[in-house]
Amino acid sequence: MKTIQKLMAGSALILLAACSPGENKSDQVASVQTGGNTSASSSANAAPPAGEQPRRRLDMSKAEEDALFDAHQKCLEEKDPEGGVDGTPGPEGVRIHNDEAYKACASKWPLPPWEMDSSNPTFADKWHKNVQCLNEKGLKVTETEPGSWVYNGTPTMSTEEQDKITKDCEREIFGGGQK
Repeated sequence: MKTIQKLMAGSALILLAACSPGENKSDQVASVQTGGNTSASSSANAAPPAGEQPRRRLDMSKAEEDALFDAHQKCLEEKDPEGGVDGTPGPEGVRIHNDEAYKACASKWPLPPWEMDSSNPTFADKWHKNVQCLNEKGLKVTETEPGSWVYNGTPTMSTEEQDKITKDCEREIFGGGQK
């Protein structure tokens, strides 16, 4: 349930950013989030320096990744302790916070791994290869733009199989894999 909460919090942050005045962004489907930090961390286990936005790594464990998202959630709760809970099924639902809290905590939202950040000049080519890998392994998808793909019809594999193929291709194409 924690993962759903993190995804919902992230979605709310993205929607907030999309709805705020300023930049005019086009509609995107399942896009990889980008950010201002364009350098990889020099130490795989080191926390980012004070004031630097955290960045996920391809080799992160689930616990390490959860810790990054938990820091963002903790910030939201500190900035808006009266934040509500929506009607999502589950013991706690998904916390909803005010705009000021999301803005104040935006720098705590973990950036994608540099290899999968659209600011990376090699990203678009590798994303295309990633989509090819997904199709070769049986997950039938179509690339819509770098960072996005959609299913060709209804998936025939279980969610667990889809997740495994997605992770395997990411490791193979973006780093840490063998081919």
